[in-house]
Amino acid sequence: MAGTNYKQFQRKTISKTAYAANIIYLIVHIFYLILFIVAKLNIMIYITLGVIAIYLLFFLVIKKKKFYLYALLCGNEFFAFIIASTLLVGFGSGFHFYLIGLCVVSFFTSYFSKHRSTRNSLIWVGLSLAIYLTLYFVSRNNPPYYQIEPWLEMTLFTTHAIGVFAFIASYLVVILKYAVTLEQQIMSESRTDELTQVNNRYGLYDYYDQLEVTDSHVIALFDIDDFKGINDTHGHVAGDFILKRVAEITSSVLKDQKDHFFCRYGGEEFVFVLNEGDNNKVLELLEKVRKSIETELFAFEYFNIHITITIGAYRHEDGLTLEKWLELADQRMYRGKNNGKNQVVFQS
Repeated sequence: MAGTNYKQFQRKTISKTAYAANIIYLIVHIFYLILFIVAKLNIMIYITLGVIAIYLLFFLVIKKKKFYLYALLCGNEFFAFIIASTLLVGFGSGFHFYLIGLCVVSFFTSYFSKHRSTRNSLIWVGLSLAIYLTLYFVSRNNPPYYQIEPWLEMTLFTTHAIGVFAFIASYLVVILKYAVTLEQQIMSESRTDELTQVNNRYGLYDYYDQLEVTDSHVIALFDIDDFKGINDTHGHVAGDFILKRVAEITSSVLKDQKDHFFCRYGGEEFVFVLNEGDNNKVLELLEKVRKSIETELFAFEYFNIHITITIGAYRHEDGLTLEKWLELADQRMYRGKNNGKNQVVFQS
């Protein structure tokens, strides 16, 4: 993936995740506020109101794209809220479950950070474990500040158990979707020629592996006549310009073919595959490609130039591998080179 596209994709994923997470965290704390008001737990009401105000301010942090700062502030807010809530309403309320979820978020944050170091994530995991065990042992030896009613304890415990599983699953889904999309984009770009933005030879191999090839398929191989002389005379920048224009012209000619494949095979060589059983139509299309390039005036900076191509083509036969099929087309292309260039040689 090109660096710019990758960064844009990464920022978009982080931004969407941060906004969604902050909205969910806000809704959860509003839910807590309602429960605490009903149960008349005044201290928890004040704490929750403060947390809600903090999450409203976090939207400004996200808007300014301070994602690492947002993750850091969220983590510390979670630690403080979990500790206070567990000490006030008891270990049985299940607030400590969020410490497990924080471990997942720490690795998520690390994955999307600049350095992708596991060191900070392991520190958060260690800190979460230490707080978890401390809360457990403190709660065993000290009653909570509030003796909450069974319905509230059950509601909080169930909510936290379900919430943390959903919390972990949602972050893992984001990572999985991101990884799959990234893999697909990398695969696509690895099959794309960087200069011409058409397929490359690896794209051809993939295409052939998936193709149910029959005798209606024709492979055509062409290269630019005397291309080395163009590079030597006008420079490689001019040569690159011509390669890109040749790719654009050929793509334009082939675009109306319902079932075709086109790629830059390497250097000044290009390959396309057609699904056409009529030899006359194949020859007509090959000539159209050749003439479209022959009649094009390639205007680049200080010079104008006409170029030509020589095309060799071969219809598929039973038992041919891709390599042998290409070789047969290549032989016909060089037959055309030896006979004066700027021509099409099709299977004869």
